[in-house]
Amino acid sequence: MSQALRDKEGNYLIGGRKKRSVTTIIHEEYPRAELDAWKERNPDWPEYTRKARIYGVFMHMQLQEMYADIPVEVPGEYPFWEWPKDLDEELEGRREQWRLLNLILGKPNLIEHTIIIDDRDEKGNLLSESAGTWDYWGPVDDLKSILDWKSSKRPQTAHKLQMGAYYLGAIAAGLEVEKAVIPYVRRTSAQLVELMPDELQEWGEKYLELARKSYVKTNGNY
Repeated sequence: MSQALRDKEGNYLIGGRKKRSVTTIIHEEYPRAELDAWKERNPDWPEYTRKARIYGVFMHMQLQEMYADIPVEVPGEYPFWEWPKDLDEELEGRREQWRLLNLILGKPNLIEHTIIIDDRDEKGNLLSESAGTWDYWGPVDDLKSILDWKSSKRPQTAHKLQMGAYYLGAIAAGLEVEKAVIPYVRRTSAQLVELMPDELQEWGEKYLELARKSYVKTNGNY
């Protein structure tokens, strides 16, 4: 499924139903003490966060063009006069770090693909429903993989929960997943986290615990 229509709260509108975003559920339900402490130490964090988001958006666009062979338009919410002055240098550094990881991505693939996570009990009763959009599914070093690019300084538990959710959605959609890959790509450094199916299943089950809490809180009304 291509990128689904989303409302201003970030919910996905699929088949006439609203499904909450995987990342929104994780951000709201998963403890984020480190993030809160960082915000307290950095009172200008909104501006820093926006700048980092612009870097990330452009990095994703470049990689999408490389592997999907389709033109990508700059999102309207990032007008050029708001682009950081060092954007070109930042992206060139990230491209070089990406190349140094030496990952081989192939085709066929699914780029910016929306996946659904419908969670039901044995009787078919809905326990939670959500959706998310991964960056890439396809061959990575000859293994069918989910890949999601990140620009954080270090790996985060929240990202493993996110990949666990995507794994459950992929399996439900009939897509084979032999591993998940999370490349953390910055201007001067890059590192790789890989998760195998048994780990992804475990993180997926932990994600469902969060999703069920969210569903109960909202009574399924998003």
